[in-house]
Amino acid sequence: MGQIQVLGAGECGLPLAHRLLRGGKSVTLVADRDADAVLAGTVTSTQVKFSPTLDLESDAGLGFWQSTAPNIEGIRLSMVVDRTVVVGWSGHLTRPAQSVDQRTVFARWLSEFVAEGGDLRIADPSVAELDRRAADYDLTVVTRASRELAACFEADPTWTVPAEPLRRLAVLYLDGVQPDPDNLGTYISLPGHGEVISYPGLTGRPGQERRCEMVLFEARSGGALDVFDSHSTPTERVRQAKELLDHLLPAELADRYRAAEPTDAGATLVGAVTPAMRKPVGTLPSGTPVLGGGDVVCRMDPGGAQGANNAVQCAIRYSEAILHNPGGPYDRAWMEWAAAPWLTGVAHPAALWTATVLDPPPAMQELMLAAQHDPTLADAFTDTFARPANMAQFAGSPT
Repeated sequence: MGQIQVLGAGECGLPLAHRLLRGGKSVTLVADRDADAVLAGTVTSTQVKFSPTLDLESDAGLGFWQSTAPNIEGIRLSMVVDRTVVVGWSGHLTRPAQSVDQRTVFARWLSEFVAEGGDLRIADPSVAELDRRAADYDLTVVTRASRELAACFEADPTWTVPAEPLRRLAVLYLDGVQPDPDNLGTYISLPGHGEVISYPGLTGRPGQERRCEMVLFEARSGGALDVFDSHSTPTERVRQAKELLDHLLPAELADRYRAAEPTDAGATLVGAVTPAMRKPVGTLPSGTPVLGGGDVVCRMDPGGAQGANNAVQCAIRYSEAILHNPGGPYDRAWMEWAAAPWLTGVAHPAALWTATVLDPPPAMQELMLAAQHDPTLADAFTDTFARPANMAQFAGSPT
């Protein structure tokens, strides 16, 4: 009794599978690639994991990089207009954040899962195939979904989400960037054009990791940052990035990146994310219910740095609910019960926070201006990246 199938080997699926395996459950993890293929591929995203998430990973025995990854102590925010900083301040997190290349993370976690006796199956099943396989399991958790599979999860009618991506994205992992002197991440707002977000992290094969700089260009469609081509090479993208920074930023900000080079052949990614908020229980064509997690249910633009944290938090809460009820049954009512604490406590506040950061209302704009002159406010605002629900403390915020 209680056999579990987890579809997707990312920030949600892997911690969930590990927790269930170590909790004595029979768990099958379905991944589209093995560890070697993950390491040979391109970067998947940017990710900053804040202290609550790092604690959960450590507790789950998955925090392999906490003593080696560079600490991100807070953010250095600059609003730049005509190559001039018009708003600037620094805020510190209560406890540091960290970032590790997801290729490194997923490859290590996949290898550990197999070494511990986990059942790993490399497949990319269609909805029809998944429907047939689901009959062999007491519970199927979907943490990665094609467009066809995502359509099995209804949109949450209580949420209004954009029909198009909020930003066009370019991700670059770089060598040769001068470190921030205070170990802060950089958040540069270019009104009308978008944002440039940069921070240190680790990249490389497990056991051979090295420090790099991870840079995310968040371009408003048609703005000055919207120049990256999905068909260009990493070298061309890095050249474009340095030209943009030289053209748009004051020298004291752009100079850090003048010697930048891509870390490897897969060090860049161009694309976009359309936000989504879906109901957590999907229905396969046969009528079989499946539990959705992570990005399948709550997908956000990466500009608010919430996606990876949201996914790990989901994994831990789902594993707790499953291990609390090891024999099932895992029916639709149980699935809705299991998902509710994650949705209300983590996913929904993170989605609100992300939308607010990318399109700040007047109250937040005033707060960001006031933070220039109030270090306590700057620190409190910065810490909401780690705890988005705390944004409610600021009067006038949408949360």
